[in-house]
Amino acid sequence: MKLKYPPQEINVEERKDGTLILSSPLKLEESEINIHSRFKKTCDEFPHNVWLAEREDNIWKELTYETAYNYINSISQYLVNVNLNQNRGIMILSGNSVDHGLLNVAGLCSGIPVSPISVAYSLMSSDYAKLKHCFELVSPGLIYVEDGVIFEKALENLPLDNISVVCSRNPSSKYKMELFKDVLSTSIEINLSKLYSSVKPEYVAKYLFTSGSTGMPKGVINTQKMLCVNMQQAQQVRPQDLGETVIVDWLPWNHTMGGNHSFNGIFWNGGTMYIDGGKPVPALFPKTVENLKKISPTYYTSVPAGLAMLLEYLKGDELLRKSFFKNLVYVGYGGASLPPEVWNGIRDLAKETNGKDLELVCGWGATETSPLATSTYFTLDKPGNIGLPIPGMKIKMVPVGNKMELRLKGPNVTPGYLKREDLTKKAFDDEGYYLIGDAGRLVDKNDPSRGIDFDGRVVENFKLLTGTWVDVGSLRLAVVNSCAPLFQDGLVTGHDKNYLGFLAWPNIEACKKFIGNETLDYIEIVKHPLLRKEIIRKIILHNKNFPGSSTKIKKVILMETPPSFDDNEITDKGYVNQSSALAVRDNLVSLLYEEAENNDEVIVVS
Repeated sequence: MKLKYPPQEINVEERKDGTLILSSPLKLEESEINIHSRFKKTCDEFPHNVWLAEREDNIWKELTYETAYNYINSISQYLVNVNLNQNRGIMILSGNSVDHGLLNVAGLCSGIPVSPISVAYSLMSSDYAKLKHCFELVSPGLIYVEDGVIFEKALENLPLDNISVVCSRNPSSKYKMELFKDVLSTSIEINLSKLYSSVKPEYVAKYLFTSGSTGMPKGVINTQKMLCVNMQQAQQVRPQDLGETVIVDWLPWNHTMGGNHSFNGIFWNGGTMYIDGGKPVPALFPKTVENLKKISPTYYTSVPAGLAMLLEYLKGDELLRKSFFKNLVYVGYGGASLPPEVWNGIRDLAKETNGKDLELVCGWGATETSPLATSTYFTLDKPGNIGLPIPGMKIKMVPVGNKMELRLKGPNVTPGYLKREDLTKKAFDDEGYYLIGDAGRLVDKNDPSRGIDFDGRVVENFKLLTGTWVDVGSLRLAVVNSCAPLFQDGLVTGHDKNYLGFLAWPNIEACKKFIGNETLDYIEIVKHPLLRKEIIRKIILHNKNFPGSSTKIKKVILMETPPSFDDNEITDKGYVNQSSALAVRDNLVSLLYEEAENNDEVIVVS
C-alpha cells in the first residue's frame, strides 16, 4: 500500500563553523490544551470503539471509550478524595494493564502527575535502592500495584504513612489497600468538568525515569503541553487516510516509546490497543506470537531486536504470516539500528503473503522530547534514515570530531529533571538546545530533504591501545550483517585493548533452524559446536572484508541473557545502549581479554 505523506521538505540554515540548523517548513498547528480535552473528544466521537483490551485465560477483556470515560470520572473523584495534586501524585509500580491505563489517564485528566516505575525496581531488586530513590523524588500520595501480595516486599521498603495504596487483586494483610474495583464505583460529588478544564498546559503530566550507565534514575519532567504538542506533531506527519487503528503492543509504559507515543497515539485516533503480555525475550515471545495470530494489527511498532525475533517466527508459521500481514499498513521502529536483513525480510514476506509493498517507518527522539523529534514521513529504500524534524522542532547539527552531533529544541522538549537543577543545566547548550548525545549525517548534502542517517552516539567510539579509533556504530552493524541471520545485535569491545571483541545476542530462532533442532533451549544453543563453527566461519569472512585493526574481530561471546530495558541496556530511543550494556556485562568483557584460550564461553577467531 502506497502511503500518503505531507511534502518532503526541509529548511536549512548553515553557519560559518559548519553547524546546520534544520527545521520543517510545515507549520505546527494548534494542539490540545490538555490531555482531557483530547480524550473527551475521542470518547464522544467513538464511544463504542474498544480502547484497551487484555487477555485473561485466553479471553480478551475489552474496554470501550464510553465505559472508560465513566470509570475515569469515578477515579478522578477518588484522586480528589485522597488529596492528590501537582505536588502529591501517583506512583504506578506494575506493568501494562487495563487498570494501569485507566489510572494513568485519570491522573492526566485531573492534573495529577503520574510516575510509572520499572517493574524490575520492585520485583528484581535486593536493596530496592532505585525504587526508594524514585519514591523520594516523586513524593507520591498514591501507589498502585496490580497484585498486593506480589509487591508486598517492595512496599515494605517505602514509608507509606499518609499514602493511599490501591491494588487490583490480592490485597496484602500488612497494609490497608483499596481495591481498584471499589475505586471504579466512587460516587461523583464535585464538578469534574471544572476540574478537568483547570488543568493548565504547564502542569506536570508525568515523571518518566531514565538513566545512563551509572547513577540513579533521573525523573524527566513531561508537561501536559509537551505531550499534547508531540501528539499534534505526530499527527501532522503520520501517514494519511489510515482508517481503523488497531495495535498489539508490548512496549512498557514506564518508557516514553510505549507510555507516550504508543499509548497516547491510540486514544488520539480513537484506536484500539491490545495489550501484549509477551516481550522480545525467548521465554515470553511465544505469547506475542499467539496474540498476533488472534489479532491482526493495522500497524506494528517494536524495537529492532523484537522485529528480528518476529521475522524468524514469520518465516516458519503461515498462520502467523496471514494474520500479521492481513490488515498491516506499516511497521514502525525507533533508533534506526534495524539490520538490513530484518528490513528486507519483513518486506519480502509481506509481498509474498498478500502481494503488497509494506512500508517501514522510523521515528527518533528521547524521553526528554516526549519522545518524537524526527520521523520518516516519506518512503524509505533502506534502514538507517531517521527522517526529518517534525513541525515545530529544530535540529542543530554541530561538528564534533568526525561526527555531527544532534541537538534539539522545540515545544515538546522537557524543561528539565525533577529536583536536579545540576543535571538540567548540563542537558542544554547555551542556545537552549537539548544535548541528546546522538550523531547524524545528511543522507545527501546536496538534498537535505532526503533525511538524516543515524550515526551512533557521539561518545560511544573509543581508541584501541594503539591509538586507533573504532567507529562502534558502523562496526556493530557490519558484524551483525556479516553473521546474518545468526546475530540480533551485539556490543563492540576493545577500549584501551590490543584487539576487538564482540558480545553477541544470538537470534535464537535462526540459530535453531541452522542447527536443525527446534527443541534446544537457550543455553544449549549458545554452546552448540555447529553454531560456534559457523560463527567462526562468518567472522573470518568479515575480517577478510574488514581487515583493519579497527574493524577486525578476534573473539566472540554469545550472551545467554537478552538486553534489558530495566538495566538500561535498551535506550528510550529503542536501540542498544553500548555503555550501559558493557557496564552490566563487564564480567564477559573481561573474559574476552583473558590470556587463557580454553574458556568454553569464548569463541576464538584468530
